[in-house]
Amino acid sequence: METKINLELKHFCEDFAPVRKVLQDLKAQREETVSQMDFFFYLPERDGDIQPRLKLRVENNTQTLIYYSRADFVEGKSTPADVKLYDVRDTDFLPFLKEVLGIKAVVEKVRERWRRGNIVFNLDQVKDVGKIFEIEITTTEEKKNQDEKVFADLREKLIPYLGGIVKGSNVDLVLRTQKKH
Repeated sequence: METKINLELKHFCEDFAPVRKVLQDLKAQREETVSQMDFFFYLPERDGDIQPRLKLRVENNTQTLIYYSRADFVEGKSTPADVKLYDVRDTDFLPFLKEVLGIKAVVEKVRERWRRGNIVFNLDQVKDVGKIFEIEITTTEEKKNQDEKVFADLREKLIPYLGGIVKGSNVDLVLRTQKKH
């Protein structure tokens, strides 16, 4: 199991074209475009402000179990996330989790992934939600302050092309959309 710390930011984005131009100017490399399905599971409620999430991501015939804990995003700041990843090779794992925990929601998206060093930029087209731009900087406790400065600089360059902040997670957006229908 892999554990990491991410500094994250997530915004709605009407047009990815100017964002791509900024990413090119930043010397980020476009890696790939993939389809992803994230199966979010019910977890027991926790006391406090942060509700952890558990999802099974299916991408390119691989499955990754992702457990993360992150506060809601706040305008103008990076948001640290504690993330645990587990590669799943058992094709019966999804039906098992579905039976044991129940599926809260499924998030389907097409993700265009860009990278510059330890920084990942995701340009997502989320089904029934729209376009969302995300920055993730994988860091350590030792490098967190230094990476916060990098993050602030990236945010300043990109914010003119972004819409409102996404406070929670894509699953929250999908659940809100489902409630409207």
